[in-house]
Amino acid sequence: MTIRRALGDVAEQMAADHLMDAGYEILERNWTCRQGEIDLIARLDKTLVFVEVRSSSTAFLVGADVTVTAGKQRRVCTAADLWLDRNAPSQLDVRFDVIAVEHGQSELDGLEHYEDAFTAPWAI
Repeated sequence: MTIRRALGDVAEQMAADHLMDAGYEILERNWTCRQGEIDLIARLDKTLVFVEVRSSSTAFLVGADVTVTAGKQRRVCTAADLWLDRNAPSQLDVRFDVIAVEHGQSELDGLEHYEDAFTAPWAI
């Protein structure tokens, strides 16, 4: 396993721990389908939250949260739509969050949680 992948795994665990500490229930980790992947799927009360976890070691250039491009948002939303069709009761609200984790060469430096970071095209 590369250092980059290991830091990504640690970032996802850090994001999951952050959510659980805030009262979220983690429903899925790394849920994949042909349309894409969702890093974390969580629930807080009556809100279902699809979370994109980003990690970056280049904070001096751009934060990890900014790397969630329109294309990535579209893939996450498409995958979320499929997950909802298969799993979720319709009475839940849906939200898309980004958790950005900054790290140095070998350790994590911080975490920022952006709630409602983007909106699915079908929710507009």
